[in-house]
Amino acid sequence: MSQRLYLLIATIIWSTNALSFPISITKCPITLDGRIPRATQLQAFDTSASPFNPNYTKGQNLTWSEILLFPKAQPSRFDHPGYKPLEVTVSDESIFAPGGGSPQIGFRRAGLLMGNGSDESNIGVKTFHWSVKQDLGRKMNLTHEYMNVWHEANDYASNQFSLNIGVMLEQDQPKDSNVSTIGLDAKLWKALDRRNNIVWTRKLVWDEWQNFAVTLDYEKNTLQIHYSTGNNPLKAVTKPVYNDNSGGGQFQIGMAKKPTETNSVVFDGYQEPNINEGQIYGGIFIEDSDKSCISF
Repeated sequence: MSQRLYLLIATIIWSTNALSFPISITKCPITLDGRIPRATQLQAFDTSASPFNPNYTKGQNLTWSEILLFPKAQPSRFDHPGYKPLEVTVSDESIFAPGGGSPQIGFRRAGLLMGNGSDESNIGVKTFHWSVKQDLGRKMNLTHEYMNVWHEANDYASNQFSLNIGVMLEQDQPKDSNVSTIGLDAKLWKALDRRNNIVWTRKLVWDEWQNFAVTLDYEKNTLQIHYSTGNNPLKAVTKPVYNDNSGGGQFQIGMAKKPTETNSVVFDGYQEPNINEGQIYGGIFIEDSDKSCISF
């Protein structure tokens, strides 16, 4: 099959999936949709047919079809009825070299990138959805710090928010608070704001979907977190709290495994050999939450 024909078929599968499966629990207009139609093949992620950037952010000599898996897992809450989960993996080869520059040898990183930094997901009020499940055969090594989901600002200097886990590095302590992140349980998910303050925590669940949503109000500069497990409806677990949402950014889903014994985090530190780790994701989409509309 030619590349052009494959791209056409993959694009048709993605764009017509909602017509084939009309029943959904999403209630609000979707700004960007990263859910995976059931007929999708891994090679689609190497092309512009998928909603994710085929070039970022991954090991410099890897393709997404080599990094991603379709796991044998039940769909997440927001994947029903027509979508399926996917798994993002990292290995010894997951070394990113931005723009062909110096390889970031401190990290092991694979992050599916959605949006372009100036799209509609950066204005108004938007809710970022994802679900995550653990692959017991590809567990994270929680002696490291991981950043698994994040909205990276366009200047690459910070994130409007991130979801982290593991032993947090000293370098990641809050920027404007006397409360240190050091010593928090490595098995806690930690939702961080723009200043790396920990807004909320929840224990990692090994055998069940964990569903997250973050609402960013770009006009009021607030952040609010919603959470549930399994097929349970989301519930607000924080009030809207102040957050600097300025500067635009892009939504990333995957794994950024930080080193231990590091000074710069990016360019030095220890990573054990023979890494084979993964995170299973589902229900990835960004919705318009104007007039307080949120899919629970």
